[in-house]
Order: sequence, then structure tokens, then C-alpha cells
Amino acid sequence: MTQIHDLIQSIQGTQPGSQATDLSQKGKVASGAQKSFGDTMTDFLDVVNSNSKAAAHQVTDVVQGNSDNLTQAMISMEESKLSFQLMIEIRTKLLDSYQEISRMQV
Repeated sequence: MTQIHDLIQSIQGTQPGSQATDLSQKGKVASGAQKSFGDTMTDFLDVVNSNSKAAAHQVTDVVQGNSDNLTQAMISMEESKLSFQLMIEIRTKLLDSYQEISRMQV
């Protein structure tokens, strides 16, 4: 969830937390460089996708008997669910904004 929190802060223009994220480890975030909105959204979608894959992998491990950590699997599923819901809300707000702008008189 810290990855999503850092992305939200980068959209708002504030400095993300000092914790290293997967995005900074991949070299996608250059220090001091401004990212475009499209790049930020792409990064956000990548984080949501990786959360979903990680949760599915943990659940598969529990179901197959490779892991006994049911609690962590459930936590990962909830994080994945929340990040997906956030993505849907952002999409809805973007569509509403687009429709509002398209209705404006010029």
C-alpha cells in the first residue's frame, strides 16, 4: 500500500515517503524529475497489477498447501481489493471530469 500512497503523493505534487518502492528500484522515478500524468497513471496501474498477482500467488500457495500463512494471504487479497477499488474510483472521476469539460461552452 505504500507504493500507492507514494503515487498519490506524486500526483498531488508532494514528496513521496523515504521508503524505497518497487518503482524507484526499477529506475522509473528519477530524482528531481517531473513525471507526466500518463506515466504516473501507468505506474499506478503497474502497482495495482503487481498487487493482484502477488495476492493470487499467495492464495494459490495456501490452497496447494505450499504455505500455511493464511493471514498474510488474506491481507494481500484485501490490499489488492482496495487498490483495485481505488483504481476504479480514479477512472470514474476522470470520466466525470472529461464529460464535464466536454459539456463546457467555449
